[in-house]
Amino acid sequence: MRNILLFIILVSFFTTNLAYSQPVANTSGIQDTLSKLSSKIWKQKTDSDRLLANTIFLKKFQSVLETMSPVEIALDSINGITRVASDDGKIRLFTWNVPLNDGTNKYFGFIQVKLDSSFIVPLQSIATDPFDFDKKQLASLLWYGAIYYKLIEVELNGQKIYTLLGWDGYTSNSNRKFIDIVYLDENRNIVFGMPVFKTDKGIKTRVILEYAEKANLLLRYDYQAISVEKKKKIKKENNWIIVMDRMVPMDPSMEGYRKYYVPAGDTYDGYIFRNGYWTLVENIDVANKLSLTK
Repeated sequence: MRNILLFIILVSFFTTNLAYSQPVANTSGIQDTLSKLSSKIWKQKTDSDRLLANTIFLKKFQSVLETMSPVEIALDSINGITRVASDDGKIRLFTWNVPLNDGTNKYFGFIQVKLDSSFIVPLQSIATDPFDFDKKQLASLLWYGAIYYKLIEVELNGQKIYTLLGWDGYTSNSNRKFIDIVYLDENRNIVFGMPVFKTDKGIKTRVILEYAEKANLLLRYDYQAISVEKKKKIKKENNWIIVMDRMVPMDPSMEGYRKYYVPAGDTYDGYIFRNGYWTLVENIDVANKLSLTK
């Protein structure tokens, strides 16, 4: 009887471990396959060949996302593909670019949403920005295109919204970085943009920072010191804030021409989330400069 029980325990042990170890091996192989396909995109010399390689990769990637749930595979190590995910496990975004010979980029991606069930939303950048780009809320079909490298969760009126930091190799002369919002509306449609940014030029749906192509613009989420007014006194307060370089023209005569803007130096501004808004804060006292990377 003792031998029979021992046999049952051993069978149960090996069966359980096999069940958990098998997906790991499979998912590793899937990521390797996707990486080999994605690597081919940037090895091509012509626009048409890059886009063809991208189509092959995109179809394979979509089939993986459609057949595997977010809990089954992280998909966090695919060559050339940037992934950001929310802490609540409800949303993750995959984005990448296809560089073109004229110095511009086409952008592609997927949003994977996990609620009571999972679904994916394909992303493909449109050719030109919509009119009043910084004031428009956009459906996924009107996505402007960016590589997102940070996702910040905040709550607004009981609803989770996700703040994105992204990069765009805009033209051959300038790049852009974005602070934007993505969220699900009441019909579970993906929406980009929300009028929650209090800027020096009024309320905006997203913040667009264009700068010279050879410059480096710092834009990151960091724990830093800011000056706040309390009872008519200015006090220092440490808080999480989106920190960014203050950008200035290379020469005063270039004022307004964003492709000639570069960082001012040791001058930083940022956005802090308070009372339902990302509010501009100027002249941040950066306490830990070593933590600030471009």
